[in-house]
Amino acid sequence: MHSLTHMQANIDDATPELLAHAVDLLLKNGAIDAWVHPIVMKKGRPAHCLHCICRCEVGNTDTEYVDGNQNSHADVASAEYCLLNIMFRHTTTLGIRIQRNILRAALKRRFIEVQLPYKDNIRGGKVDVKISSLNSGEVVSVKAEFDQCKAVSLESSIPLKIVSSVAERMAWDFV
Repeated sequence: MHSLTHMQANIDDATPELLAHAVDLLLKNGAIDAWVHPIVMKKGRPAHCLHCICRCEVGNTDTEYVDGNQNSHADVASAEYCLLNIMFRHTTTLGIRIQRNILRAALKRRFIEVQLPYKDNIRGGKVDVKISSLNSGEVVSVKAEFDQCKAVSLESSIPLKIVSSVAERMAWDFV
């Protein structure tokens, strides 16, 4: 189990492009995950809720953000502070809800590299495959890395679904 922080803001006056940019920035700056989902606010107004999940900052439970400034003893360079600043600076939100110490169970993950028969590409046909397993070691999921499969597909003229399927089948044979 991992302890995480969940930050979320309801936004009713931002464009889809602005929200997509905010999600991209959050992911590039330390968020474990970031997403947007549609909501309906008061008076039936359509809006979006921007979410961000990050690792909990130890000792950072009394933080208050006022006018973009952090009032606490926490390190101002913390990932949480950085992500909050992104949400405030790159969206139209006036407030962010913060829920700390949210527990998350996660599978163990490791990567293996498989050699595909499609070698006429910049990757030489090599693709990483993520292997997910329970603590007991039982493998429960195998997933080929999308961007790598896409590169092999485009350069080898093999359909993406075939490239990823072959990579995952080879990984299952390996594990």
